[in-house]
Amino acid sequence: MATVQHQRITLIDSLRGFALFGIFLANISFFTTSLQTISFGAELWSGWYNEIFLLFRGIVIDGKFMLIFSFLFGFGMVLLQESSLAKGRKFTPIYVRRLIALLVFGIIHGIFIWYGDILTHYAILGFLLLIFQRCKPKTLLIWSLSLLLIVPVLLTGASLISSTDTNEFEPLSKADAHQMGVYFQERDAAIYGEGTYQQIIVQRLNDYISSFFNMLVFYPQILGMFLMGAYFCKRRILHEVRRITMMLIILGGSVGLALQLIMVLIEGLPSWGEAVALFVGAPMLTLAYIGIFAVVYQKRAWRNVLHIFSYPGKMAFTNYLLQSILCGLLFYSYGLGWYGTIEPIWQMLLVIIIFALQIVFSKIWLKRLPLGPFEYIWRLFTYWGNPVKKGRMVNNQLTK
Repeated sequence: MATVQHQRITLIDSLRGFALFGIFLANISFFTTSLQTISFGAELWSGWYNEIFLLFRGIVIDGKFMLIFSFLFGFGMVLLQESSLAKGRKFTPIYVRRLIALLVFGIIHGIFIWYGDILTHYAILGFLLLIFQRCKPKTLLIWSLSLLLIVPVLLTGASLISSTDTNEFEPLSKADAHQMGVYFQERDAAIYGEGTYQQIIVQRLNDYISSFFNMLVFYPQILGMFLMGAYFCKRRILHEVRRITMMLIILGGSVGLALQLIMVLIEGLPSWGEAVALFVGAPMLTLAYIGIFAVVYQKRAWRNVLHIFSYPGKMAFTNYLLQSILCGLLFYSYGLGWYGTIEPIWQMLLVIIIFALQIVFSKIWLKRLPLGPFEYIWRLFTYWGNPVKKGRMVNNQLTK
């Protein structure tokens, strides 16, 4: 039993580290490209290798690994709840303090380090997750599926209703969108890449506010994945390979991948088609990733390989913040000022190098201390300064 429990924990740690790597691959473009330029979909780089990488990232990476983190956040809540009850502690006060600390970290991160912070959103939605803490697995599943489907259903309905309106809004042409994207890229490069720290703070605050409101449409999806993770944990689905895991791989992989291919490869999709591809395809493909990872992890040879992700996974909070700090030093004017100068293909290589260093750093750190530095601060606030016993690992830490 102890061996199975340990294997489950290392699986979650490894999956968390794997998700952290995928998120970094998706996030790095936001450190060197204007938020508005990305919104307009302007292509700034030529070269077949960049096109192939961006196509691959759009289909396989973008949005999926953040949803794995969302899944693990809900999974982690149940683990923490079970651990607290086993130790005779009241779960709700502990979790509330944990979320408040996460919210404070997120605001500081978003304003002073990087506007694309996700911690703030996780903290806010974490309070909603508390409402479901006593729900049975079946109830969690129903709410999860409902939340995951509500946005595509509403957008599809709105699209069908608006299609009868003869005064439809005329979207920007591709040329105009590209021109606007180039304009914002040049403006932001002058600020982030060459401006003063005060100018960067002002622009980052504006981008943080814009990014915050842009994320609101994804709140049902994120909360839905929270609840899916909680459901998986209560049902012990990842404890061993089951029929449901294989179904997730087959159904989620085939349908999810097909929808992502449609969204990325087919131009001129109606808005309802894009909504279905984005809000249904991404979660389905995400669940397939989780299932594949769990199945492969059962094989000893592969487990030895995937185990390297467990080191940054155990320090995911610290490594997530370090990625932002390092990218700020690389791309912003108070560092090397590489903003807007690194092609996507080299961004990928940079991510691989930095993440490899984080694996080494995390392994060395964890040999000496049981928690990462930011995890330790987070735990001090969560438990009102209770010290961490030497050699004790926190296996139920939440993901960001």
